[in-house]
Amino acid sequence: MNERKTAWFPTAYWPPLAFFSVVYPYGNWIVEQHEHYTKQTVRNRCSICGANGPQWLIVPVKRKRGSKTPIRDVMLDLSQDWQRNHWLAIESAYSSSPYYEYYKDEIRPFYTRTQPTSLFDYNLSILTWCLEVVQAQVSVKLTDTYMAHYSQTDYRNTAPRVRSVPYYQVFSQKLGFVPQQSILDLIMNEGPESWKVLDVK
Repeated sequence: MNERKTAWFPTAYWPPLAFFSVVYPYGNWIVEQHEHYTKQTVRNRCSICGANGPQWLIVPVKRKRGSKTPIRDVMLDLSQDWQRNHWLAIESAYSSSPYYEYYKDEIRPFYTRTQPTSLFDYNLSILTWCLEVVQAQVSVKLTDTYMAHYSQTDYRNTAPRVRSVPYYQVFSQKLGFVPQQSILDLIMNEGPESWKVLDVK
């Protein structure tokens, strides 16, 4: 019988590949919904690997003035042209990858938002899609209340340390293997074979 692993994570924009490795293939992915928003974190940014190496994609957000904004109250800033810019960056990085053509029509709706959307709900929709693509039997749950500490599998403020498994990347001949990328990099390059990278012990 497979043991279900439980881990706590912040909301994340195209979460780091390492997040998935922690709970793959059977586990409980618990998203913190009662924290305050923290700038310059995976909550609104991800790394993709293009021709010039890792590139950060940052989602502009709108929030109330002050340093303590509940994460559920942070909204996507649709007044800026980031959706188009992110999509062009994804096309540039992955148009020649093995699975870009296969998944592009499913990913495109994430970059055509016109209605007010919270960062939390946006990230959750991306996470749900990713778990389906990598065929993970992972249950996504939300925290009931805020707690300062959970267990050794609390990754809300500390990135998990997992063994980096090299996989095919479009620009590997030029750059070598670039680790610690977002799950989008793995999906574009490995598609249904992503499990071979995520199922590490």
